[in-house]
Amino acid sequence: MRFVLVSVLLTVMALTTLACAPAPIPTAPATQFARATGAPSASPAATPRAGVPSLTRVPLPRVLRINLGARPETLDPQRAFASYESAILQLAYEGLTRIDEKGNIVPGAAERWEFSGDGKTLTFFLRANLTRADGTPITAQDFEFAFKRAVDPRLGAASQSFLDDVRGAVAAYSMDPKSKPEDIERALEGVGVQAIDDATLVVTFDQPTGYWTAIASTWIGLPIDRSRVEQDPVAWWLKPENHNGNGPFKIADIQDQIVRLVPNPHYWQGTAKLDRIEFYWLSEAAGLELYRQGGLELTRVTAETLAVAQADATLSKELRRVPAARVTYLGFNLKRAPFNDKNVRKALAYALDREAFVREVLLGLGKPHLSWIPPGIAGYDETAGRFGYDPQAALQTLIDAGYGTPDKKRVDCAKLGTLKLTYSNTLRTQQLFSLIAANLTRVFACPVLLDPMDPSAYSVAVRDPRTTPQMFLMSWEEEYAHPQNWMFLQTCAGVFAARLGYCNRDLDAAVAAANQEPDFVRAVEKYKSAQRIFLDDLVGAFLWHNENAYLLKPYVLGVWEHRSTADNAWLGQFGPVLEYDIDLGKTGANYPLR
Repeated sequence: MRFVLVSVLLTVMALTTLACAPAPIPTAPATQFARATGAPSASPAATPRAGVPSLTRVPLPRVLRINLGARPETLDPQRAFASYESAILQLAYEGLTRIDEKGNIVPGAAERWEFSGDGKTLTFFLRANLTRADGTPITAQDFEFAFKRAVDPRLGAASQSFLDDVRGAVAAYSMDPKSKPEDIERALEGVGVQAIDDATLVVTFDQPTGYWTAIASTWIGLPIDRSRVEQDPVAWWLKPENHNGNGPFKIADIQDQIVRLVPNPHYWQGTAKLDRIEFYWLSEAAGLELYRQGGLELTRVTAETLAVAQADATLSKELRRVPAARVTYLGFNLKRAPFNDKNVRKALAYALDREAFVREVLLGLGKPHLSWIPPGIAGYDETAGRFGYDPQAALQTLIDAGYGTPDKKRVDCAKLGTLKLTYSNTLRTQQLFSLIAANLTRVFACPVLLDPMDPSAYSVAVRDPRTTPQMFLMSWEEEYAHPQNWMFLQTCAGVFAARLGYCNRDLDAAVAAANQEPDFVRAVEKYKSAQRIFLDDLVGAFLWHNENAYLLKPYVLGVWEHRSTADNAWLGQFGPVLEYDIDLGKTGANYPLR
């Protein structure tokens, strides 16, 4: 199992207290995108229809314009990490496997794969006549190059730990990047990814790793064109022609405010119905306003803009909401009193009014959640959640556990001891923790201390198990759609468990068994069993899963029907993009004319 130093999302990005009115559309500053291409900044809005003599003479293009809300820092697959970067890359490239909108692992560039009897070798068999966007062949050697490039210590790939189970990978990327080049090359040669021939790639593991078919779908192994990369190893990705990929689309334009993609005519599964997909990165408020004007087909809505969309007669009908692959819980330090007592943890779980938190802090953009893996992700278990809001049960649990007064009518606060909530001192978290403190005080009639910390000091404190606070917020947003990406955090060597002083060897064994299971369906059931062990230990009180909300034009066809919890960048991103279409008879003002 990979063990990464995950940066816990302890300041809740979705928390806000105000709904904002739409802001003017900003003009983005010049960046390396524009400088690299020499292209002028693009205006997101297309030319209006007014004054056009005849729209019937030239057919309208089928264009899907999407606001990602954040600018990609890189479009180099092995250096990428953010969801808005991978969203573009998964259109321009295709891994050995893919994840569909139902969370299934399906064939991509590899038409099939098989594990060895001991589970330590995984062989991928590429499709026949697989080509790049320029029609040149793509082979197993291209995938070998990509995976080994990802663990080259000189690259410093953000997601290199995805490959921790591959033989020799950790040893390679752990080297000093200033080591002798020949030593680094020797280490890379020893990494367990080997092209046996043009159509066969063999991956060797230190231990059985059944979930690796999901890793094979991620950006870390996308087959970049080695000849283009080696001409400019650092900045090759800034030129669209260098993205000679094998995905359903190809990158045609990279500018300061936009990335345009057009269909790849050589994609093995056929040609897309859409003529273009365009990505922008406006703020949510600016994206909403541009969408209102007809300059976008799809844009994200956050808690800050949700009220605006809901109050608008037209926008409210075009608002689409789905569960997000992001869960937040209140973590308890099991090494500090009183949370070394499971009964106290249970009482706290009963005491929390999650509906109020979602309503007051998330402004409705989420759902109360009582388990770990969220709905829509393989491994979600609707029967696993327990200890929902029940103030009477919370009170009785503490009294029965010996924390009550002699008459057993209320909690003896002296016996319970200090309850302290530690958090990063920002406006967004202040409201949440004030609500939690008031909630606990109301239920137990005991004081709760608020412990705000400077954000930089807080980040250091929660990363070190020696300084873990008594109670603090834990959040996780999946990196790839597989239950392993959730459960590895809670094992004894996982960073979440380490910070909370949690270690259950039965959980470790259950997760290991699930990790080693090559059959995906059976593996999911094993992950569910492991999750039940974790939930029963009450390491934290689960609060909510977030929701993703989008505005989607009604003339866009197929996107909503193929929505997914894993859609963390744009609605429908894991669906069959070749089938997405535009009803040209229903487009409105500012739809592109060419």
